[in-house]
Amino acid sequence: MPVRLTPLDDARFDDWRAATRERLLSLRLESGMFVGGDAIERVDAFLDELLPHGPATETSLILTIDEGAHRRGTVWLAANNGVLFVVDLSFDSAPDAALLDQVLERLRELARRQSVDRISMAVYVCDAASRAFVEGRGFEVASIQMLLEPLPSRDAPSSLVLTPMTAARFVDFAASSEAAFAEDLASSGRYSAEDAAVESHRQMQLELPDGIDSAGQELFTAEVEGEEVGVLWIGIRRRGGRPHAFILDIEIASDRRRRGYGRDVMIAAEREAARFGADSIGLHVFGFNAGAVRLYESLGYRRIEERFLLTV
Repeated sequence: MPVRLTPLDDARFDDWRAATRERLLSLRLESGMFVGGDAIERVDAFLDELLPHGPATETSLILTIDEGAHRRGTVWLAANNGVLFVVDLSFDSAPDAALLDQVLERLRELARRQSVDRISMAVYVCDAASRAFVEGRGFEVASIQMLLEPLPSRDAPSSLVLTPMTAARFVDFAASSEAAFAEDLASSGRYSAEDAAVESHRQMQLELPDGIDSAGQELFTAEVEGEEVGVLWIGIRRRGGRPHAFILDIEIASDRRRRGYGRDVMIAAEREAARFGADSIGLHVFGFNAGAVRLYESLGYRRIEERFLLTV
């Protein structure tokens, strides 16, 4: 039976928003993205930011998924920079492959009408229907959010030492980190090269408004026998009312790779996180960086959210 995507009636918006809020809360809590009251605060802020004018918000499109006379679910869309974002995809009951195929084809048609060439969708590890939607349909993993919690107790002797980064070293680090992140953003397919440079600069300014002296930011050089082998940047966040470490950048010098220093720096990061009172570490890794993903998973990090990208 043919599937249609139909704009949600304004009279049903409040019910849809309430149901979507509960769904997003459940996904974020079950996946481990947030804990306790953090999830409520973040989800409410997310909805307020993306739907400031309710059903009249021009940057969002909420559609019902209709199969014949039956409503099967809803899809919430937003478009930006040539990308159609599936903000949320919800089904009233478990969808079969034929329904998922038709929903994707309707989205492809919509993307082409809007001259959009990519479809992006974030999938939480516990969202079975969304994972079924992206698997086997040409989507590729663009990026992954990972979490290590609780911090393990390791007996891992190493000659590697983390030293606070100097102001002189920070100048080169900031420039190279911004450039490398822009390159990775573009390589992931989420941004054009120009937009990636703008986004990388924006995030760098957001995290380091006062440079090396920015509050809540810890920057290190990793050294072995007095020689630098890499760098580490940790941002100190809050999670469930206690400190939470987030690895913003880790880089091993090109001539020092494949010697185990990446693992040593990650384990040293655990010690630093514990020193700040944290019992968890989060990080973001691009999907194309398979070696880094393997390293993080071997250390006990688990995937909590993956962003997928499909070229229309």
